Amino acid sequence: MKKNPKVEKVSLNKMLLSLVFFISFLYSPCVYAQEKSVSLEEEYRKLKEAYEQVVKDRDNLLFQAKNLLKYKKKVRELEKELEDLVKEKEKFDLEIKKREGYIKELKKKIKELTQENTQQLEQIAALKNYIEKMEVEYKIVNETRKKIKELEDEKRRLKGEIRKLTAKIKKLEDEKIDLKAEALVYKRQFYDIRRKYEEALAKNRRLEKKLAEVPKKFAEIARENKALIKETALMHYNLGVFYTQHKEYKRAIAEFEKAIELNPEDPYAHFNLGYIYAEYLLNRPKAIEHFRHYLRLADKNDKDVDWVKKYILTWQAWEGKTPLK
Repeated sequence: MKKNPKVEKVSLNKMLLSLVFFISFLYSPCVYAQEKSVSLEEEYRKLKEAYEQVVKDRDNLLFQAKNLLKYKKKVRELEKELEDLVKEKEKFDLEIKKREGYIKELKKKIKELTQENTQQLEQIAALKNYIEKMEVEYKIVNETRKKIKELEDEKRRLKGEIRKLTAKIKKLEDEKIDLKAEALVYKRQFYDIRRKYEEALAKNRRLEKKLAEVPKKFAEIARENKALIKETALMHYNLGVFYTQHKEYKRAIAEFEKAIELNPEDPYAHFNLGYIYAEYLLNRPKAIEHFRHYLRLADKNDKDVDWVKKYILTWQAWEGKTPLK
């Protein structure tokens, strides 16, 4: 059976039309997809740039944050230093006030010591004049003693003569020699010699009384001298304490040594010398020497006795020397 050409042509056209339509249908999404892809790439590029910028901003912020933390830490340290400085300034101001008060006290003490020193110098001058006067009197005393000795010799000689005359008178009376004139002469001589003897005795008693008063005067001088020596020793001791407080240790040592020279029985001068040698000049033999004198002179209940004993025992044990007795 033969096919109809028209029918076949119409069918072919329909097929072509369907194919074109189908291709158009397929092409439209592809074009759209391609356009969409280009748009997405552009958006991706922008997003990537934005992301990179965000990353940069983030890194910058992190860097700034680190710097801020570092600066914040530095600020805290500076605040702490400032606080410490303020406290230190307050302490320093307080110390200045204390030092000002201490300086005021020292000036007052120096003034008192100066006045005391002036008074003691006046006392020394007065005592010197008094001693010079007593030296003159002492020379007189020596002369008086010499005179007394001469009188005693004369007294012994007169006693001898009296004994001889008495014996002679007795002999004359025993022999009953009628020599009244001679007896009267001898009696007159006897009474004259006895009168001279009694005058010599009276003069001797006056001289002995005067001589007895001399030791009292010297005892009084000795007491005044002892008190003056004690005051002078105390003055040197106080100067030693003053120089020690001002860390002038050599001058302090000189003053304490003068105090000991005037008053060898002063335990505290020995203690202060020992302490200076032990703690400041580091001369242990000297320190131990003075500490031993301190222990010999000080009261056993003195508060520093135990410390001194420990110091001596410690360094003797260290150096292997004889222990403290």
